[in-house]
Amino acid sequence: MGSHTRRPGEYVRHAGRVLLDDYCRATGEYYASGTWHHQESLSGFGAGRTVEAELVPEPHNPWDARAVALDLDGRRVGYLPATSAKMWHDVVRAWNAAGYALYARAETNRWGDGEAGSLGLTVPAWDWESLLALAEAAGLRAGWQAAMAELDAQQRLLLCEDGGYSPDESVLKAMWKRRARHPLFRWGAPGEGDLTERMPFWYGYFVRERMREETGRERERLRLARSVKAALLGEFRAEIGRRREREREQARLLRRQQDERALRLQGEGRSVSDVAAVLGLTPKQAENALARARQAAGVTARRAADLQTERRRDAARAVGLKRSGLARAQIARAMGRSADTVDELLKDGLFYETPHDQPERLELARQCADLRAAGLVKEEVLSRLAVSRKQALRAFRDAAFLEAQGAQGAQEV
Repeated sequence: MGSHTRRPGEYVRHAGRVLLDDYCRATGEYYASGTWHHQESLSGFGAGRTVEAELVPEPHNPWDARAVALDLDGRRVGYLPATSAKMWHDVVRAWNAAGYALYARAETNRWGDGEAGSLGLTVPAWDWESLLALAEAAGLRAGWQAAMAELDAQQRLLLCEDGGYSPDESVLKAMWKRRARHPLFRWGAPGEGDLTERMPFWYGYFVRERMREETGRERERLRLARSVKAALLGEFRAEIGRRREREREQARLLRRQQDERALRLQGEGRSVSDVAAVLGLTPKQAENALARARQAAGVTARRAADLQTERRRDAARAVGLKRSGLARAQIARAMGRSADTVDELLKDGLFYETPHDQPERLELARQCADLRAAGLVKEEVLSRLAVSRKQALRAFRDAAFLEAQGAQGAQEV
């Protein structure tokens, strides 16, 4: 095999990581191919070292479109043998598509005349059930079933000729023409022989497995194999689940840090618009971040009355700016709030000034106040009002305003 120069973006290392030794059972080992051409890269590691080799598919390799290279620290040092690469190529690409890079523990070695000999790489030979579990977890069986569904009954029958090793050429041509619809599978390049030799390995394997199932032969062997495969499959899927949970936890941590920073900035006297600019958020996103941070810190519960007073003050200010001739967008910039928030503040401000001018809103606020007085908690009150949640939350604020007004009047008397 000649030296293939990878195209820009042909392979991008993914954030997820699967070390095959953690899940697969090695039945032996073999020497990596092509190490003779990568002595310079291997020389940085020396002989007798245990390393982690990354499996890198090379679909644009002109000598073998299903080649799987072995990289150490991002530098190619060899290849899987061609017979193994035909089986592994689609598996590695499918895991890459799912966001994972595959690694295997390998050992550097030297063969020949002592220190003058050439460096090589010994790679584990994984057992078949491990490889099959990897293929299934990556979705290759489901992909094969989708490809088979596009064939008619006669074509599927012809596909079984010679045990799936040498299917009828007309069926292979039909599958070849549809190859773009099934990107999980890589066909060999034209120079690698006829369509039979270029057919994806897993097409033939799943056909043969289906034939064994249908004839009833080797059922017990398949049952035992599937029990082993099911355990491995569970491990692989669990790894995917763990990675997704780690990503969600990382996102939650980043958001919490952002929220805490937003609250610190506001505590320094920054306006909401300043906070948004510093954090690269919209004013509405900054408001939401501040609300989450206050809730996480217990501020909302401890300062409910202060927050209500602050909102009434902001509402009055928004109405004052509106009467001075400013447009809503100008008010939003002046107050460091989003335009939607200013719109709500204007509506609240007018209601707080003259509640009786909005009888429907006033009646809903009174209903809410009666429910609160009856001892119902917030969510119970909101569900009893029979209006949208947005209207119910507004009524809840209005009820607090009426209660505050009533308490103030009682004190004056």
